[in-house]
Amino acid sequence: MADKATIVLFSHVSNTRSITGAEKLLLFFAQELSPYFNCILVAPQDGKLTSQARSCGISVQLLSIPLLYGMYTPYAGLEADAQKFQESREYHELTDWLNSLRPAFVITSTCVHALPAMAAKSLGIPVIWKISETITDNEYTPISVGLIHRNSDEILAISQTAAACFPEDVRAEKVIQLPPSWNDKEMMIEAWSKLRSERRRELRVKPHEQLIGYISSFINKEKGLEHFVKMAVLVHAVHPSSKFVVIGSAGDKSYYERCVRKVKLEGLYTRFKFVGYAECLPSAYCAMDVLVVPSLIREGFGMTALEGMAFGKPVVAYDSGGLREILHAAGCGENLVPASNISALAERVNVMLAQPGLALTLGSQARERVDAVYGPAAYRSRLQGLAEMWNLRYCSAPAVREADSVVVVEPPAVQPDLPAASPALPPRSKGLPSRVARKRRGKARARRRSGRPLVLRRVARKRRKGSARRRSTAGGKRRRARRGGRRRAA
Repeated sequence: MADKATIVLFSHVSNTRSITGAEKLLLFFAQELSPYFNCILVAPQDGKLTSQARSCGISVQLLSIPLLYGMYTPYAGLEADAQKFQESREYHELTDWLNSLRPAFVITSTCVHALPAMAAKSLGIPVIWKISETITDNEYTPISVGLIHRNSDEILAISQTAAACFPEDVRAEKVIQLPPSWNDKEMMIEAWSKLRSERRRELRVKPHEQLIGYISSFINKEKGLEHFVKMAVLVHAVHPSSKFVVIGSAGDKSYYERCVRKVKLEGLYTRFKFVGYAECLPSAYCAMDVLVVPSLIREGFGMTALEGMAFGKPVVAYDSGGLREILHAAGCGENLVPASNISALAERVNVMLAQPGLALTLGSQARERVDAVYGPAAYRSRLQGLAEMWNLRYCSAPAVREADSVVVVEPPAVQPDLPAASPALPPRSKGLPSRVARKRRGKARARRRSGRPLVLRRVARKRRKGSARRRSTAGGKRRRARRGGRRRAA
């Protein structure tokens, strides 16, 4: 560990109920970087993320850091608000901590986690800004993009969609794409058949019934659960034996409850299973026959779709953002339907349910293709090149702290004809202490005195005054004795 440079990865959240796609991506990223660097994960609080990080042997630091949400939805006053954040107590605490640690570089995750990048940049610490989402496109987007550009040395984009907001010159200068992957050890591949039968039994899904699934860490309007429910009504009309499972926590409680009421009004409540956060995602995916991702936003990537295909499930999704990239890369472009087209969504699911074994075949093919493009081997190959580049770029010249500033230690330049040593200074007389030394001793005495209780300080003052009087009295007696002696001698 001592021969590896220290780096810091900043997570914008650490949820206690479940773990989001962005958190899983950052944790996997940290795990894969650990062979190359000594990684420290910074999170705002303890949660699923920090617990899993510690179990993986990754150091964790808890720091409360405000998020600048306007980076995702830019507005006119974004620049001014960013400056106000830099005046906050949390920002100064973060800056002090980074200044004392002096990592080789920092990685901040998501566009809204701006303060770590600003703090590190102000200290001269290199910044890699990891963008996992699609910044809202409006007239103020250049403000957000400009802040990221000025406060980063490199921009690590999760997809072409996430990188599209940056101007062409910025993309050419500093944007690098690193698509995510998955951890094969967590896939539990050998247990898939057992997990499927056990989970379907818990959900009361019979072997001949086909299960269509929906998964989201936090369910809100943008994740399209209402579209999934409306699609289910159309699918059930054609395939009445089909069942549906919704997995995820209610991010927007009123929206979630409205979707549940819709299911009841349509008379499909017995065909639906609403499940909260799933501790064991492998069993959740294995139980499904088809996965539907009806996201209404341009996803930066779409980890749910990637995970579904990694588990051998065919994925039907809206044709937008990172979802388009994933499905086309996996050769499943026919499973993309126009965004917000619920009828097309249902039609594509009906096609797979109509032909026995088609979903299984399509899922198996998708897994092979997605593994070749996004699998762990492909990911590690890309990451190895990045890690080697970062080592050469940021870790070859160690930085040291001197007088609260950064001094980069470089090999000394060759300078001929230098004298062997500087001439020695003449020794200082012991009987004549310098003014600086006297001041230091005086300050030291003052500090010692100020640390005493008030009563002891008063006693000490009286003792000093008494000593002074005795010395003056004794001196007077000696002088009078000398004068008397001289008179007697005369």
